Amino acid sequence: MSISRGRLLRTGFAGGIVLALAGCAKSVGTPFDDDAAAYKVLDASERTLIAALAPAFLAGALPTASGAPARDALVAAVRGFDTALSGLPPVDLAQIRQLLGLLDNPFVKPLATGVWSSWSDASSATVTAFLNRWRYSPIELFRGGYDVLHQLTMAGWYGQDRAWNAIGYPGPPRLS
Repeated sequence: MSISRGRLLRTGFAGGIVLALAGCAKSVGTPFDDDAAAYKVLDASERTLIAALAPAFLAGALPTASGAPARDALVAAVRGFDTALSGLPPVDLAQIRQLLGLLDNPFVKPLATGVWSSWSDASSATVTAFLNRWRYSPIELFRGGYDVLHQLTMAGWYGQDRAWNAIGYPGPPRLS
């Protein structure tokens, strides 16, 4: 069987595109590092995504200085998101996992979010701009995605007693 010159060129061109796209798919950022055993739902890439979004959602609630307290608070926020997610019915959990997959897809993410870098390399301004675009989008699907991410982040953070002092909540009443 002989291959025509045109077919060879088209195949080579298509192969080059596939290789270029595969190179784009490679994440160059540093993943969020935490003990995977502590999570019930989130995988490594989803934890990195939530670690990038949580500081924007929780601006003013998380410590801003770098170091152990800020790192511990971010870990608590991501673990809280996972805990909030783990309490959802399977059908809702599946839809949210699809949303997280969309946000982590290297081909869809830049178009849907405007974030071209990996989540771990995205600046806080870039993440905040993306969240604001989705929050005020005329597209209901984006607004719904924002709402879900926002509510789970807030539930995960403020469901922990470490966040209660900052909002003046003394905690649940003690049963005698």
